[in-house]
Amino acid sequence: MTIFQFSFGDGYSGSAKIALLSSKLLMERKNDVVIFLSKGSLTEKRAGEYGLNYIGLDEKLKYKLLLKQISQYYQSYNPSIIIGHHSLDRKIGISLKRKYPEVINIAYRHNISKSLPVIGSFIYNRYTDYLIACSKGVENSLIKSGIKKYKVKTILNGIEIPQGLDKIDGHSIREKYHLDDKIVLGLSTWFHKERKGFDILFQAFSSLDNKYILFLVGIPQDQQNEVLSYAGEFGISPDRIVLPGYVENIWEYYKAMDIFLLTSRSEGFSLALLEAAAADLPIIASDIPGNNEFIRDNENGMLFDVNEPGKLADLIKLLNENKTLSEKLRKESKNEVISLYTIERYADNLNQFLRTILPKKTL
Repeated sequence: MTIFQFSFGDGYSGSAKIALLSSKLLMERKNDVVIFLSKGSLTEKRAGEYGLNYIGLDEKLKYKLLLKQISQYYQSYNPSIIIGHHSLDRKIGISLKRKYPEVINIAYRHNISKSLPVIGSFIYNRYTDYLIACSKGVENSLIKSGIKKYKVKTILNGIEIPQGLDKIDGHSIREKYHLDDKIVLGLSTWFHKERKGFDILFQAFSSLDNKYILFLVGIPQDQQNEVLSYAGEFGISPDRIVLPGYVENIWEYYKAMDIFLLTSRSEGFSLALLEAAAADLPIIASDIPGNNEFIRDNENGMLFDVNEPGKLADLIKLLNENKTLSEKLRKESKNEVISLYTIERYADNLNQFLRTILPKKTL
């Protein structure tokens, strides 16, 4: 198969990870893959490190000019399938489908769609052949929003687990940030008050004593003062929050944590959640679609109601004090990630799905 993937954007989000890693593995499965990225972005840098066949374009060009450039590449490669991961990517996919109706246009959805205007679902249904949902929660939200059920296919996310992960430790990170005598509550996230549940997190954390520290990985420097200011509204002093920003060696940072938290009100199928499990951390997550498709309460992690921040605080103290329970939960979640949620498994499922739908189209 010849496949175009699109992942325009400045950062290196979870959806960008999926786009790059799936491109790499689809290539290893004897497909011709070209991935389009924002020129000069971190995603483009990663694509070079992975040895991918990528094309960097200026996403800030006027849309007609950007589409003209992409169309020229389309005519050269003549792809049978195109896959878009972000909103701009999906817009490009729809435009290419209008221009080249023979191509199979797939929109990847990484997040729950709480609402979708009628015109939106109409356009998707007409010009998108399939939508891949990263979780059952996302699948249900798409169908509820008006997408035809037969167009939606769920393929659960997977992560890249480095070799020798068990030998990686977080001692140097704990020393660097003076955390050796602290209980480190970790998150790997971007800053969105409502969706990521920072009010829930800060309300629960404000009731814990000073031996607990929040370790918020992934929040860029230009948002960190806003995070600290918002935490201050809950009476949390800045010295109780560590903000390392975006980090290269993410696994060392996971290993520096004692408990991993995910307090979101809305998720797709969190890569950070899977990574934390692979890093052998006990997990407490909000009981929402996506999270509860992986975490089973009191079996491989703990779930809490987003309307009960006090319950989150109680669970944090429970996992800190009950080492037997903590060991049981983290062992179970780690085993499940390794056996069920690797990026290799995801790529196999995606490759199989693409080969299933290809003969259905007249090329």
